[in-house]
Amino acid sequence: MKKSMLNVITLALVLINLILTVLLTFSLVSTNNKTNNLITKVAQIIDLDIGETTVKDDTTSAGANIADIAYVDVKNNDSTDITVSYTDGGKTHYAVLNVTVGFNTKAKDYEEKKSSLENSMKVVVSQVNTEALKYSYSELNANKATVESNLLSYLRDLFQTDSITSVTLTKMVVS
Repeated sequence: MKKSMLNVITLALVLINLILTVLLTFSLVSTNNKTNNLITKVAQIIDLDIGETTVKDDTTSAGANIADIAYVDVKNNDSTDITVSYTDGGKTHYAVLNVTVGFNTKAKDYEEKKSSLENSMKVVVSQVNTEALKYSYSELNANKATVESNLLSYLRDLFQTDSITSVTLTKMVVS
């Protein structure tokens, strides 16, 4: 009788273990599915970011080798200095900027867009002034990267090309 009682207790413990295992499995599977969905979404976001910088053809900025970049200085009336004036509290402050535009020489439309830029210097200088005036004279140095990025996207949109690889503020004197 002790043996059969021991068998019944063992069978009951096995059934309880089986029920708990089933519950644990279903709860883990749903949690695992939610985690997999989250990981998939994060991976897609990362792929989008990486996808923007992958080399598609020679006209993208990522496809340009440093040796294939030609730089053009933005000129304001035969001078590379672009002067922006700020008035603050009755005092006048000036920012002197030099802007350089980088072109991918391997791009199909390189020559055409370079000559278009050289013929449109007044428009580019005007946009540099507009971008610089978005910030106070004291904030301009801190926002240099934003100004460069905004100018790059403006020039790409204006000339409808990706052969423009960079816009660099090479000299920035604020007084």
